[in-house]
Amino acid sequence: MHTLDYKRLFIGEVEFERDSDRWIPWAKEHGCKAIILYPVDELFTFGRMGDHVTGRRRKLIELAQQHELQIEEGGFCLSRFLPRRLFMNNRDLFRMVEGKRVADVNFCPTNPETLEIISNQARRFFQYRNEHRMFHLWPDRGPDEGWCSCPTCRAFTPFEQTLIAINTLADVLVKINSSAGLSYLISDGAESTLHCRPNMFPLPYPQDGPELERDGWAIAGPKLKSPVLPGPS
Repeated sequence: MHTLDYKRLFIGEVEFERDSDRWIPWAKEHGCKAIILYPVDELFTFGRMGDHVTGRRRKLIELAQQHELQIEEGGFCLSRFLPRRLFMNNRDLFRMVEGKRVADVNFCPTNPETLEIISNQARRFFQYRNEHRMFHLWPDRGPDEGWCSCPTCRAFTPFEQTLIAINTLADVLVKINSSAGLSYLISDGAESTLHCRPNMFPLPYPQDGPELERDGWAIAGPKLKSPVLPGPS
């Protein structure tokens, strides 16, 4: 399911744009087997997909099903597993930048308490989504930016910090749904001695962004628009 012959289209913020429903026929025509939907605010309260869903999103899901496209969930949302409100009382959970803790993106992945919290959050997230077979929970700024520079984390590259975090989520997922997979982004030339969990798989994340034919997935947006994409209704 994660090989290049299984293509995916990530529909992020554009799903609420005027032409959002136009991407479903585009994805089908270009050989995609699945679309990735971002877990927007009301869906990140650990409700099931479909509960408290806006009319536009429900229409998008139904349209994808009509075109026989699998629905996968995720996006650049890894920070959501560590509630930002915790920063007030425990700043060590969050990443360090130039000697100061900040709560903007991601977190401190070598802090055991951080990993415990994201594990608990992920457990609830996956339990409420046990109908899904693929998840994509990526760092806010991709695998190489926005990570921690505390004394412990400095022993790991940003990409390795990404793997530490996603390995933690993968350990939770396999206990809840052993047949489900979890992707991680890998940039050009990224290397690591860390081993990924068996239920994880890579998605290429080149500097110029993913391309459908080359990388097996793409991000819906202006870069993909072409004459074959129907115009707004």
